[in-house]
Amino acid sequence: MSKLIEIVVKRPVTILMVIVSILILGLISLSRLSIDFMPNMQIPYISIYTRYKNSGPEEIEKSVTKIVEGAVATVNNIKNITSTSMEDFSNVLVEFNWGTDLTEATEDIREALEQVTDLLPDNADKPVIRKFDMDDTSLMEVAVYGIDDQSTLYNIADNQIAPQIKQAKGVAQAKVMGGLKSQIKIDVNLNRLKAYNININEIASALSRDNNNLVGGQADQGFYKYTIRTMGEITSIDDIKNTTITLIKDGENSSVIKVQDLAEVYEGYDDNVNIIRVNGENSISIAVSKESGANTVEVSKNVIKQLEEYNFPDGVKYQIMFNTADSINESISGVLDAAWQGGLFAVIVLMLYMWNIRTVSIIAISIPLSIIVTFTLMYFMKVTLNVISLSGLVLGIGMMVDNSIVVLENIFYYRNNGFGKYSSAINGTSKVSLAISASTFTTIAVFLPFIYLEGMVSQMFRDLCITVTISMIASLLVALLIVPMFGARLVTNKRLKLLGKLEILTNKYIHSNINNIYNKILSFSIKRKLVVLLPSMILVFSVIIFGLKFIGKEGFPRTDEGQFMVLVTMPIGTKYEQTQSFVALMENDIREIIKDDLTRIQSRIRKGSEANSANIRIQLKAKNAGRVGDINEYAERTREKLQLYPARINVILLGSMSSSSGGEAIRIEMLGDDTVQAKELGDRIVSAISNIEGIRGAMVDIDESNRELQVYVNRDIAAKMGLKVNDVARIINTSFAGRTATTITPENSDYTDIDVNVQLENIDRVTIEDVEKISIPVKGVLIPLSSIADIVKSYGPNRIERKDRKRFTVVIANTYGRPLNEIIDEVKEVIKKDVFVPSGISINYGGDFEDMNEAFAQLLQTLILALVLVYAIMASQFESLIAPFVIAFAIPFGFAGSLAALIITNTTLSAYSAIGCIVLIGIVVNNGIVLIDYMNQLMHEKHIKGDEAALIAGQRRLRPVLMTTLTTILGILPMALGIGSGNEMYKPLATALLGGLSVSTLFTLIIVPTIYAAIRNKIPLKDYDQKDRDSANDFALNDAVNNM
Repeated sequence: MSKLIEIVVKRPVTILMVIVSILILGLISLSRLSIDFMPNMQIPYISIYTRYKNSGPEEIEKSVTKIVEGAVATVNNIKNITSTSMEDFSNVLVEFNWGTDLTEATEDIREALEQVTDLLPDNADKPVIRKFDMDDTSLMEVAVYGIDDQSTLYNIADNQIAPQIKQAKGVAQAKVMGGLKSQIKIDVNLNRLKAYNININEIASALSRDNNNLVGGQADQGFYKYTIRTMGEITSIDDIKNTTITLIKDGENSSVIKVQDLAEVYEGYDDNVNIIRVNGENSISIAVSKESGANTVEVSKNVIKQLEEYNFPDGVKYQIMFNTADSINESISGVLDAAWQGGLFAVIVLMLYMWNIRTVSIIAISIPLSIIVTFTLMYFMKVTLNVISLSGLVLGIGMMVDNSIVVLENIFYYRNNGFGKYSSAINGTSKVSLAISASTFTTIAVFLPFIYLEGMVSQMFRDLCITVTISMIASLLVALLIVPMFGARLVTNKRLKLLGKLEILTNKYIHSNINNIYNKILSFSIKRKLVVLLPSMILVFSVIIFGLKFIGKEGFPRTDEGQFMVLVTMPIGTKYEQTQSFVALMENDIREIIKDDLTRIQSRIRKGSEANSANIRIQLKAKNAGRVGDINEYAERTREKLQLYPARINVILLGSMSSSSGGEAIRIEMLGDDTVQAKELGDRIVSAISNIEGIRGAMVDIDESNRELQVYVNRDIAAKMGLKVNDVARIINTSFAGRTATTITPENSDYTDIDVNVQLENIDRVTIEDVEKISIPVKGVLIPLSSIADIVKSYGPNRIERKDRKRFTVVIANTYGRPLNEIIDEVKEVIKKDVFVPSGISINYGGDFEDMNEAFAQLLQTLILALVLVYAIMASQFESLIAPFVIAFAIPFGFAGSLAALIITNTTLSAYSAIGCIVLIGIVVNNGIVLIDYMNQLMHEKHIKGDEAALIAGQRRLRPVLMTTLTTILGILPMALGIGSGNEMYKPLATALLGGLSVSTLFTLIIVPTIYAAIRNKIPLKDYDQKDRDSANDFALNDAVNNM
């Protein structure tokens, strides 16, 4: 190492060129780093979506869902299988164990499904397999509004604005939602069908069959070859009207029956689109998603540029409803503010101790150099710039200067003892190289377990571990290879007169008083070891035990992105117009509650079979834009107000860390195939837990049963007539629900892909009697449906949910004002005491509670591994099992300080704050290492006994310990203050670290020397050859730091 340092010191131009290269490479890397709010996590979910048109939930469950579930259950590494069966589709969600190779799992699922393809219904679509990808979520949503004609507005959005957005670099999709979508309507007259003896599906089949341009080979003429193409494509309403259905012969005469003979054909609108309103005005919404791996912020800028350059038609306006990039920029801006503020605080601390501009400047330079090296390595390791990775960088800022401080002070020591500038830099750096290396690796050792763990915690904090590790290694390299070069030329005893006077004053009135107080306390502790140690241990473990018992706990606190959503479900059968009226009233109530903090309200009201459902999305001002109120308070007041309406209301906070189960804090799953019994149990649970303090919006999450007309086809009669049940169902569906027969592209039109819908005209599809009169073709004649089937009024489920191949019902609830763990404990107790659970039904607890348990289990493993690794490094460094054991006493004091800080600041123990406690392990031991190492040298070099060695080591190490601790504490202080968006993640971590480091430092300076002295008084340090010790323990280091 000394040879390398000698080269570094004596070749300043080379080192300057290295620095310039690092700067250039770092800035290039920074410009190319992808920016996101959260790390790119691989969530282990795969969905299998199967469309089976014209089928209800129970038929979907029996014919599709159960078959798919049975097939995928044979795949390895599956944790859970959940499914939803709804009208027309089945969705099976497979959750794998963390760490599973999803590419391989997808292939295994595909192979498993191929084995059961023949068991699926003939007219069911092929199952679609999709891996969960965080990039699939919407990047932004653009509202288009301004003109009353919703059909024209939709066509402008779909055919002009959405294609414009798609041209933006990085955009994967721009999906148009809401408005009135043009559709060609074919309203068929039932009496005409009967008169011509034609069934309604023949019309749909004819349109589908004839709407084609077909290639029919080639023909030669002269030098040319011509492709033969039969032109049958339908391009207008007249083409539809003139499409031939059949030919009817009457003796020698025959007549062509066309669509216009049976139905009215006109241009209308799709009845099943959603209606979207922005601030009370009808609008169209365009949801924009980015390509996988694309830079979120850059794609957002590209989209905005495309919109700004587009020449909108007269009257048409747009507004960006939400933009993920805004949250990213706000959160990252908050972290960056914390970074420069922390760095500034650290430099101020150094100046208060050193009062030497040159020396402080060298240390100050080491911070940006270390950061730039970190950016370079982040780029090559494909780590994005996000709140988590930048939090790790900020966390490392306060520690980056530690290595440079030790190196410079040792160089300064050699200069004061008559060495030349080059020899001072070389010897000063060489003597401490192993010491600072060991200290650095002790700090980063706590992050190694995250590499081997699996689960959300590992995925979440991988970037933080990488950036802290890189920044610490970068700071070590800067201290060993760059600081010596500057130190050889800039370190000097000379300083400005004013600074010299300030140094004298601070030493006289501040540092000397601190030293005197510390000496008295340490002396008392050494003389009365038991009196100090026993109460201290009782105190610290009492704080830990009672702190863990009474502190609130949660898994991953949601980030405040200023958005929450109200899910509205009116009673089954509510018409669209009624739902729209109630939503308008709710919007007014929300405006009254939020007032000036409201940015916009977006409502989405469904039509068709789900006309009783709507959602209202509320966007608040950003925190840094002057928002006054708290989002949780607004959500709670909104929930209380809207519960007065005749609707089921569920309010969900929209943050980046929502529960894996859908956003509910509490989710109680009742597994059992008897859904009636499960629903009754759910009602009893809701009634029992609703009065628990902190429970909000408890409900059974199941839609009301649909009123149904259930058609029971007489299979014997149908078989004799050559009919299949599926054929009957298709005719009923086309008659009442409508069938998209084909799509057309009108000539001379800007619009494309207009659906052609076939169904009975309105007058023939209203009553139950109209259902009975539906014409069914039997051997060339039409008979009414009632002659082959019974039609019964009944009720049927809107959807059927299953978990692990059993039906289940869910009670959901949100929390407010109390920690999650306290509420869950009370919920469990109430259910156990007051709610009867029938046999055949089991209860599971999910939601945020499940996430919390999984996170803490993973963090406990990390904690144990971190303790083992840190102990192993210290044991290797000291070649002793006793010394690291004594140093480890600093750890419980750190934990006690962390818990105390969390409780005082009313912060819960979450995954984030727990990470702070784990990181603490690698930091708090460094002060103990410094003290024990110096005590060993005093006892060996000067044969000083344990008590005296402890007193001397404490006195001489106080200054460097306080200096390095204060730079770390003040470096993370801005994070602990938590100003700005996204602070829900890094504030708890910094708070735990701040409290633990403060308390552990104070107690380490007293307890560790006292315990080690007591042990060495009983077990003296064995003599050994000092030459065999590494230069990390060189006595010159101790004297150098003593002069700090």
